[in-house]
Amino acid sequence: MSYTEITKLEMDTKLKSQKGWICNITGNEYTYDFHMSKLPIIIKVASSVRVDSNRARNKGSDSIKVYAVMKDSLAVDGKIIRGLIKSTRLQRVSGWETRLEAAVYKAIQRATFVYHKFGRK
Repeated sequence: MSYTEITKLEMDTKLKSQKGWICNITGNEYTYDFHMSKLPIIIKVASSVRVDSNRARNKGSDSIKVYAVMKDSLAVDGKIIRGLIKSTRLQRVSGWETRLEAAVYKAIQRATFVYHKFGRK
């Protein structure tokens, strides 16, 4: 299994700002947020791409993570209340782009289900 180097440009190409993805810096890592329009849910992708070197983190902590959190309002600057679903980990091997897309769609479905079942006030 050979790992591929993923850069910020490749992540920006996959998670486009025109589609609603917002790139943030969390610690020394680029994270991407997608705010759902009708529910107070943020789908987050932790890219494992470091800010200082534009390369992936060391082996063992270099996977891409997809998870969801709940915020207090529909506004983009709403405060995060709690986590909604646990993270799905994707290894950086060939074909990561299609697996990332599938993981994001699955996170949207799971987060919507969990929100309607447990999260509504």
